[in-house]
Order: sequence, then structure tokens, then C-alpha cells
Amino acid sequence: MLPIVAIVGRPNVGKSTLFNRLLGQRRAIVDELSGLTRDRHYAEAEWSGRHFLLVDTGGIDPGSPHPIQRQVLSQTAQALEEADVALLVVDATQGIMPLDREVADRVRRRGRPMLVIANKADSAAREEDLADFYSLGIGDPIPVSALHGRGSGELLDEVIGCLPEPEETPEVEGAIRIAVVGRPNVGKSSLVNRLLGKERMVVDSVAGTTRDAVDTTFERGGRTYVLVDTAGLRRDRKVTDPVEYYSVTRALRAISRADLVILVIDVSREPSRQDAHLAALAEDQGKGIVVVFNKWDLVDDPVGVRQLIDEEFPRQYPFLGFVPRLYVSAESGKGVPRVLPACTEVYEEYARSIPTAELNRAVHEILGRVTPPATPSGRHLKLYYAAQTGSRPPTFSLFVNNPRYRQKNYVSYLERELRERFGFQGTPIVLEWKASH
Repeated sequence: MLPIVAIVGRPNVGKSTLFNRLLGQRRAIVDELSGLTRDRHYAEAEWSGRHFLLVDTGGIDPGSPHPIQRQVLSQTAQALEEADVALLVVDATQGIMPLDREVADRVRRRGRPMLVIANKADSAAREEDLADFYSLGIGDPIPVSALHGRGSGELLDEVIGCLPEPEETPEVEGAIRIAVVGRPNVGKSSLVNRLLGKERMVVDSVAGTTRDAVDTTFERGGRTYVLVDTAGLRRDRKVTDPVEYYSVTRALRAISRADLVILVIDVSREPSRQDAHLAALAEDQGKGIVVVFNKWDLVDDPVGVRQLIDEEFPRQYPFLGFVPRLYVSAESGKGVPRVLPACTEVYEEYARSIPTAELNRAVHEILGRVTPPATPSGRHLKLYYAAQTGSRPPTFSLFVNNPRYRQKNYVSYLERELRERFGFQGTPIVLEWKASH
């Protein structure tokens, strides 16, 4: 379960800049994979081998008449409810402000560990102006410049020191771990209830953390499955805000602990950016994916709607062209019996290994049919050999003359051809390019 670090503070102290600084390259990579440009407020970060979920909240100003402030206060309270550590960001150039004290009191009432981040400390001279912030009673303020990166490494060291010890995920031998994710009110709980069945035999329910993240284990057709964080699905039914913070962060934590993800989409509603966020994060974390279009019983023209989905889905989710799509009604049960077999097939592809000789024959045939294009300087990519170096997801090392000679369109072509040869339906594949002389 990923620990959560929440960034809080009054408006205009540089919270979003700090968010982007602490993420470093990771955010850009995720956005590139998804094919989207978006303002995200949550993402997975990593430092010194520790992974955590970083959450950016809106500027807190309870006295503001702006109608959005009510939503900001609500979402910040939810973020703090789940956070393991809070980063209180203040402006080193302005000194302590009354609103800083109010925000600190709000965090303190939640009983969460808190660090004071004195942002905009762009020089050593500026660090001498931080004495005021000791009066918050939180400890030494940590000087940083989110804009220029000054002090960010020291800050991350402090954050890692405050995180709880990593929890071991209880392993069920041979089980397929599945996270069911999607927007609020798309029918995730109904689908899970159908998958479990009224006469189910629950092998075990294991509490993963003190925050009621219960995993449910069951057997079906001779296979063992673990549904990750079914408690989170129950709580999600109470959500009314379609982009509500809680459901997203809970889903991201579940994804990190799963082998594959069932993304549930309400076919009666317009596709949303949140669907794309969750799908992109699952793909970025190398998880197998099955997309389930729920509430199919509400569709008046099933043939026409399915044709529309087949046309539009690859355009809206270009990074999910390899993913199986199912059409179900969790309410009536129609189509649900196909879900677990689809998950099993995806898992087998996810864990699949290709013999080295067979892989090299295929790759050389693919490259022989369409030669890699020349670079602007006239250089050509040359492949010497390939080897599968990992599974879950399938990972391949391609040893070439110079990895910089590869071109994006050709990499996409190679991936498509590998899928054509070997399948890999529902699972990302990773191509690692390495120089060999």
C-alpha cells in the first residue's frame, strides 16, 4: 500500500511548483504514455527506492468568498484524513502569515506528522529569515526553492524518514490479484458482488493496513483470485463528486498492489479524464488491464453503441489498443461470467515468457520486412539480438548499435508486430534498448 504525502498551504506559496519538482521526470513520462495534457493533482513519486503517492491540494483560505473554496476545504480535509505525512508550504519571502497558522492548526487537529517547507528560499541569505516559522511549533523549517530545485533532495530525505515502514502484501500462492477501479458510481461494488456470488466461499479476508483496506480472496473454476481493497469500494459508493480525491487515491494504492486492473466505465455516461487517468497509471505501472463497460442494460441501441465504442475507444485511449473490452450489466448479471476468464487470459499473457531463439527469429523477420528508417544524419538502427529479461509485465532487452537511432514510429511498429506474433493481449510490454558493440 503506497503511503500518502499531502502538500497543503494557503494560496500562492508554490504548492503546485513543489509538486512538480518532487515528481521530477515521472509526471512527464506518465502524461506522454497517456497521450493527454492535463492538470493532475496526484501522482506516484519515488526517492531512494521508496515509492509514495504525492497529493497537491488547493490553496486554503476559509475567509474567501469564492465558491470553489468550500470544495478546496473539503478535498484538503479528505487528503489529510488519508495522509501519512503533511507538507505545510509557507513563503520564505513573506514570513509567517495568520493564514499559515490557521492551516497548521487544521493539520495539527488531524494528528498527522507535519513538515514545514519554507519555499522560495532561493539563497543562503534567505534562509536566515526563517526564524518566524519556528513559532508554528512544528520543528525546523526546511528551506527549498521549488522553482530552482534548491533543497529538494534534503526535503525528500526528510519525507522518506517520516514514512511508515513498508507493509508486506499478504501473498496467496498462485492467486491473481485484481484491482477494480473507475469513477464513483459506475457500478464497481455491484460488479464485485456479482463476481463473488451469493453462494461464494470466501477463503480469507486480510486487512492490509489499519485503514480498512481489506482484500477478499475467493476461488472460481480452479483458480484463486484476490480482489484488492474491497473495503475501498464500499466506501466509494457514498461519493457524490465525480472527480473526488478519495476515490482516486484509493484506486492508485490498489493498482500498486495488483497484478491486473479491471477499469469499470459507465457506458451510459460520457468518457471522462478520470477514466483516462486511472488507465494511464495502470499502464504506467505495468499492470494488465481489462476494460468493462457496465450498465449495458441501459443502452437502447447495443449494436450502434458498440460500433461507436470500437471506433472511438482507440482514439480516446490510444495507449490501450491492446486491452480487451467487455460489455456487461452488473445489475442483471448479463456478461459478467466472461469477466474472470478474461482476467485469467490477461494474467497468463502478463506472466508469459518467450524462448530466446523464437524471439530472435521473430524480431529479425519483423526488422527484415520493414527496415528501420534512417536518422536525419543518415544513421540506421541495427539489431544484434533480443532477449526477454522479465515478465509481469513482459520485458525485452534489444541490443543494438546505438539506442539513439531508434524512432518513435518504428518502436510502435515493432511493438504492434510483436503483439501480432505473440499476443500479449491486455498487458503492457516493455522494450529496453541497450547499446552493444
